[in-house]
Amino acid sequence: MPLYGKDEMNLVEFPFGPITATGVKTLEVEHQAFDRVLKREVTRQLIMTGSDKWGLPRPIDDQVLLGLKTLTHETGFASPQIVFSRYQLCRAIGWEPDGRTYRRLEQSIDRIAGTTFKFKDAWWDNGEKEYKSKTFHLITDVEICSRDQLDRSRIATGRTEQQLCSVRWGEAIWKSFQDGFIRTLDMRMFRRIAQGRRREVPLRLYRILDKRFWHAPVARFNLSRLCIGTLGLSPTYSPSQMKRVLDRAAAWLVECGCLHDYRYATERSVDVVYFREKSVADVAKKPSAPPIALPETCDTLKQWLVSQTEGELWSLESVALEAGFGSELERTIVVAERAKEVPLLAGRRIRQEYVRRYAERQRLAQRNAAGAG
Repeated sequence: MPLYGKDEMNLVEFPFGPITATGVKTLEVEHQAFDRVLKREVTRQLIMTGSDKWGLPRPIDDQVLLGLKTLTHETGFASPQIVFSRYQLCRAIGWEPDGRTYRRLEQSIDRIAGTTFKFKDAWWDNGEKEYKSKTFHLITDVEICSRDQLDRSRIATGRTEQQLCSVRWGEAIWKSFQDGFIRTLDMRMFRRIAQGRRREVPLRLYRILDKRFWHAPVARFNLSRLCIGTLGLSPTYSPSQMKRVLDRAAAWLVECGCLHDYRYATERSVDVVYFREKSVADVAKKPSAPPIALPETCDTLKQWLVSQTEGELWSLESVALEAGFGSELERTIVVAERAKEVPLLAGRRIRQEYVRRYAERQRLAQRNAAGAG
């Protein structure tokens, strides 16, 4: 079985279809995000439209798609066309290769191939470093060896080995592979998580956390945005229902050994959740780290930070950099963390103090200007 695979980062941010069975053929998901160029909030949207015959992708299709990406990784991304046997794909995912599984694979590939993805200002082009609007299919030119085809081959050649199947990656996602907007994924951990009951949410949570933990060991999410906009829960769920589902998923990730702990909080009347990565020290069974440090009331810096929106903090920091505010060391640290997309709340304290000092300077300047007037 492959030890490592590759995950495409655009597909991690949005749900790959609803998490529960539904009869609808279209799924629309919107994310509100702060655009660093426009310096304002924008809407990033994904519209998925399934075919009449196969409908929208199901949670099981997440695993099949990741298996296809893993097989492509094993070839060194040499070609957009993947040639494989159903046995190879099953082993990559961690499924037992048998007739029932092969039928599930074929149905899954049909759903993936039949779904149209429309990203509206939401597809990150890593080559050109900007969000774009794209409409495409993930895979095309699907060829799955049928039972009759296999029997004819055995009669003609006298050999019993499996015939090969093939699919071709669509142009948009293949370009994303080539541009390096992919991340190595531990397939051993992925397969372990997939063995649990109700594995659909834990698998999606594992992938988005794996992306976030690259930036910082603590990841913060708006509860609703995470559960509905990334994990694919129903928008009719209440916060308490979301937490119940998230509790089960997070508890399984803790048991599997890829998550240390998690905490809920309320910031400016908004429910948020923090996750902390399982560190090497934790794996080595060193003394337990203290719980996630949420903003404390005794820390005035933290109090101030959580009183601002992420967009306000980013904008303020951008203005400070443009003004050449602070020391060279401070600006170097700030620029480095911004390049890695580290949120200010998860950044180093020197960076947080930098933004707070600039905000204070601006406030004093405005006060003095008002007094002079």
